[in-house]
Amino acid sequence: MTNNFESVLGKGGFGTVYHGYMDHTQVAIKMLSVSSVQGFQQFHAEAILVGYCNDKTKVGLVYEYMANGNLLNHLSDSRSSILTWEDRLRIATDAAQGLEYLHCGCKPPIMHRDVKSTNILLNENFQAKISDFGLSRNFPTNDGTSASSLLAGTPGYLDPE
Repeated sequence: MTNNFESVLGKGGFGTVYHGYMDHTQVAIKMLSVSSVQGFQQFHAEAILVGYCNDKTKVGLVYEYMANGNLLNHLSDSRSSILTWEDRLRIATDAAQGLEYLHCGCKPPIMHRDVKSTNILLNENFQAKISDFGLSRNFPTNDGTSASSLLAGTPGYLDPE
């Protein structure tokens, strides 16, 4: 599936993401870091899965492969293709629709808490999808419970409220 974990797409606090194939389809496989306690607890809070693997020694999540990487690379890397204003508007609209779905379409609603350009991934058609739900929480509900009020996210991207 990953050709012995040969092609690394990225690394984060919870694990490493590898390029692979499943049933002749490109996928991204996130392997949980053994040393990440927070990662283990929040590993299942990630985006919609194509599949998963849990063989007691290794835990992995299989995602849709996002061929154009993250938005930051296209905004700051001179080697990447330049995004037109139309592309940028479409990407912003996709991301906003994703957040609207999390806030209004999910029951209970979800707060992402770490929206930034590295967490907006782009597929082969430059369709944007929100990723990295490791810090996400449910919105407060009307039954007396509430979401965690602990500050979470990336400095510079945090909501000022």
